[in-house]
Amino acid sequence: MAASASRRPSPTGDARLSIGQVLEQLRDEFPDLSHSKLHYLEAEELISPQRTPSGYRKYSRDDVDRLVFILRAQRDRFWPLKVIKEHLLEHGLDGGEVTSIASRPGPSAQLHPVRMDRRQLRREARVEEEFLQELEQFGMLDASATEYGSTDLDVVRSAQALAEHGLHPRHLGLLRTSVQRQAHMIRSVAMPHSRPADSAARGGAEDLARSLGEEMNTLHDALLRTALRRL
Repeated sequence: MAASASRRPSPTGDARLSIGQVLEQLRDEFPDLSHSKLHYLEAEELISPQRTPSGYRKYSRDDVDRLVFILRAQRDRFWPLKVIKEHLLEHGLDGGEVTSIASRPGPSAQLHPVRMDRRQLRREARVEEEFLQELEQFGMLDASATEYGSTDLDVVRSAQALAEHGLHPRHLGLLRTSVQRQAHMIRSVAMPHSRPADSAARGGAEDLARSLGEEMNTLHDALLRTALRRL
């Protein structure tokens, strides 16, 4: 990941980017980044882009570097925004922390193509077409998709690993149903915090949903480990 950051284009000199240009620049590493997320981080005083006389936001190279740090700290270290803000106030971006966050072991430390066609997905996951069709049949993969992202790749790879031990997609219906119920629970908590006319509020709701999802994943992992110890 650290190497990928060096390939990320940056504003040069005094050049500043619009919010759309920032999203375009970072979408390979952060495909879920949105206008509302940026507005939310600004409302929380984590980023402070300049404003033009007409009110448009303009991001400097330092703004983009700071944003990348925040997003990686959330994704790779699971730091809450309060901790990120305290760290930035105390240390800024010094001390090598960006590199240590970016090089954290695990799936998120490896960049995969965000947009893949079906052939590329098969090649990256090392599966046959029949396996993708089976995943679609049992709702693990979107049958209407024409492009696939890193999350789809994770689904295919994990499903393939399970299939090698006899747990085929047709056996995973209970898991998919459980995930759908968890997503419904998260939406029921997060969505009341979102207001259609308030971009920052929408970003806050997205951030809350992400945090709740991570806590559910942690709880699920702990409960599963506990249950397996009882076997």
